[in-house]
Amino acid sequence: MRPSIKHHIFRQFFTLSVLTVITLISLVELLSDDLEENMVALELKFEQTHYLPKIDNVAQTWKTSTALVSFVPNKTIDFPELPRVFQGLPVPFSGEIEGLDKEYWVDVSRLPTGVMYVAKDTSLFEQREEVFLFGIAIIGGLFIVISFVLTQLSARRIVKPLTKLTQEISHIDPQNRSIRISEKYHDQELHSIASTFNAYLNTIEEYIKREQMLIGMASHELRTPTAVISGALDVIEARETMTEQDKKTVGRIRSATDEMNANIVAILMLARKQVTNRPFTQILLSQQLQTIVQERLDTHPHNPIRLSILPSDVDHKLVCDITLVNMLLRNLIQNALEHTQGNVTLQQNEAGLLISDEGSGLPQNVRLQLEQKKTYPNGHENESGLGLFIVTLICERLNWQIEINKQAKKGMKLQLKNF
Repeated sequence: MRPSIKHHIFRQFFTLSVLTVITLISLVELLSDDLEENMVALELKFEQTHYLPKIDNVAQTWKTSTALVSFVPNKTIDFPELPRVFQGLPVPFSGEIEGLDKEYWVDVSRLPTGVMYVAKDTSLFEQREEVFLFGIAIIGGLFIVISFVLTQLSARRIVKPLTKLTQEISHIDPQNRSIRISEKYHDQELHSIASTFNAYLNTIEEYIKREQMLIGMASHELRTPTAVISGALDVIEARETMTEQDKKTVGRIRSATDEMNANIVAILMLARKQVTNRPFTQILLSQQLQTIVQERLDTHPHNPIRLSILPSDVDHKLVCDITLVNMLLRNLIQNALEHTQGNVTLQQNEAGLLISDEGSGLPQNVRLQLEQKKTYPNGHENESGLGLFIVTLICERLNWQIEINKQAKKGMKLQLKNF
């Protein structure tokens, strides 16, 4: 499942809030430590300045409620009264020492007459610092919780108009091309997207109207010559001067003309996706296959017969638009014959109709077209591409399916099913 924009916005803003809190707490702790060091350094300096005049060049210790000060003269071997917090420290030294139940900041410095030890009790300061940092942590936690809630609300608010725009686009009905999405968006970017999309719809509608006009004009132009042919055939038949062979030829011409008229109507209906009002006809698939094979023999009398119908125990009974079925079968059979110099066989099975050839198989783009993974043929494709495009339209109208047997080692097998 693809992550949503709302999720990305929430994650980025919430991560930024958490990093901000962590950074602030770290900075506060650093500043607190620096403040403590500076304050203690000043107090230690004060203690040193205060006790320096009291030094009598003998080992001695001064003790107050918050400080310890000792002086050990040079050449003093032992000074047992030296406070424990000072024992074992190098000279010079400056740092924090934990002694007994208190914490001290100790400074050891060498004077011309000896070594001076100064310790400042920082326990109270440390306790206050802990309370202060704990309070900062509580405030940071509350800030993170508030940021979580506000980020959720902000993400929803930001994504809401996008969701609305998406819903409006998804609710556009291709059958109702007058629908447009609203352009009343507060944000300039969303307004631009909506207006651009509406402009795109307007352009598409203009193209569709123009193509529908061209289809209507083309159908009219195609019907005119077929009407002339039918009228001429009526005149020839009215003369009653034809031989039996001529009558047979004229009958074939009239049949082809009637079929051309039916094909024009069917193609116009497929192109406009109109619902046909022509009555359905009940047919046997075997009869239609025989008719198409015979048509192939009549139109190609000098070519070797490569098209055959294999026997089958199944004979599907169809109730459908016979014109569409004939167009579908003719295009599939013609395509199979064009892709091989070998034989093409037709055989009914339980699933439907299996068309097999001995050719090299269909190109990848034609396969995708038949499998309805690519709806429209590209402009550079040949006539077979157009024929297979008509096949996909007819299958869509009849609610039939075509499967390609990709496991065939030689040739191609097309399974027409869901009758």
